[in-house]
Amino acid sequence: MPSPVRPLPALADLVPPPDSPHRGAPRRVPGSVRRTSHLNATWPDGFGSPMHLHAGARDLVTGRDRQATVVDSAQLRVTVDGTRTLRSLTSVPPRRALSGLVGHGGGRGYRARVRELVPEDVATGSPLHFLLDDMPGATLVGPIAWRLWPREQEKLVRFAAATHAARVAAMREVCSGWRVDGGPLERLSQGDELQQNLVPAHPLEQPDDPLAWHRIPAPPGDSAMFRRRRRVDVIAPEPGASQGVLTVDSMFRDSMWSPQGVETVVHEYGVHATVDPATLRLVGIHADPRVLPFETCPSAAGNVDLLLGEPVGTLRARVIELVAGTDGCTHLNDALRALAEVPVLVDRLVTTGRID
Repeated sequence: MPSPVRPLPALADLVPPPDSPHRGAPRRVPGSVRRTSHLNATWPDGFGSPMHLHAGARDLVTGRDRQATVVDSAQLRVTVDGTRTLRSLTSVPPRRALSGLVGHGGGRGYRARVRELVPEDVATGSPLHFLLDDMPGATLVGPIAWRLWPREQEKLVRFAAATHAARVAAMREVCSGWRVDGGPLERLSQGDELQQNLVPAHPLEQPDDPLAWHRIPAPPGDSAMFRRRRRVDVIAPEPGASQGVLTVDSMFRDSMWSPQGVETVVHEYGVHATVDPATLRLVGIHADPRVLPFETCPSAAGNVDLLLGEPVGTLRARVIELVAGTDGCTHLNDALRALAEVPVLVDRLVTTGRID
């Protein structure tokens, strides 16, 4: 694993974690393509039962004429047991080869198996691969949704006690939030309350644009739900612009629902980037932390310039190499990995004939 290259800010210089979730979505721009995705995690049989994942994604092109066309979509349904082992999987479009994931874990080695089983989806950056690639992070973070359900607190306390040593070892310096001298790791090590920043969500739908997002199923209401939601907009340069760049505006949200039906944000980022259309290399990038758990988390956003000059199509692999350990944030890295879809989304614009 690569080592961090940037010094951490002094603890005295840290500010409270951000608490400003996005509201709505940007208006779709002529000559643009938008990929949206969601992954809902539920536990129909209660805490400790298998996790049921329902995921969907859609690519929507908005032409220079402002006409919108759905050019691709996918759905994924997966059941995962308490060890993060996949127990069932179905997809639309169907991929028989994905049965090779069943019986294997959703952590280490998972993405290598996906590359082996569905190489064409990986190579083309399909919406189905986008969903498959989100599985490891979502299955790892998803169970946090139970912390809002009082009836399950005793079980959560027992689980936390049984896994305490392993969690401390796993989290130490995994990212900026869990720096070795920080308050979060100290509280976790001592078994204290983590004091995690949780923020009520604003809706992401755009009331005057029913196509702003694809259709997403509502929470069940009688049980916990975790949701990971993404949006990636790629906007082509204006026709005839000699120095034009591709503009990327994206967002990433992890959230959960209370028994009262209130959505609460756990992690949220915006990522804004510019890409050279001739080389598809990253020429500008800014990360915007919107909701993060701890005061130690946001410092990672200042290190995204380590990616400048990289071909965006390589970022799924390069992010974890270039923004490593305490240089990065686990959830920011998840958000940055989506920039690898830019060449695919540009191709959607070109092949549909919706831009010059």
